[in-house]
Amino acid sequence: MQQEDWRVEGYRGLDAYVQVTADADAGGVRRWGYEARIGQEGMDPSDAGDTEILLSGEQYFATRHAAEVAAFSAAYALIDRLIGPIR
Repeated sequence: MQQEDWRVEGYRGLDAYVQVTADADAGGVRRWGYEARIGQEGMDPSDAGDTEILLSGEQYFATRHAAEVAAFSAAYALIDRLIGPIR
């Protein structure tokens, strides 16, 4: 599996870190998955001590961009659940 660099975006006082990965299915078709981490602003994404981690699991995407969009969407949804409604 090929690993890319972490991308980070701030959202509601927390950081959402996303890393997409590519591999090939049994037929050799390239597919993309993701790992997303939520943590305090400025933290190191490789330090998983105080971090929430999300994985795409068995869900794969046709493009890198689609996996990245899905990862940030999942991370934002988790942050919204952790913090609560915007008032």
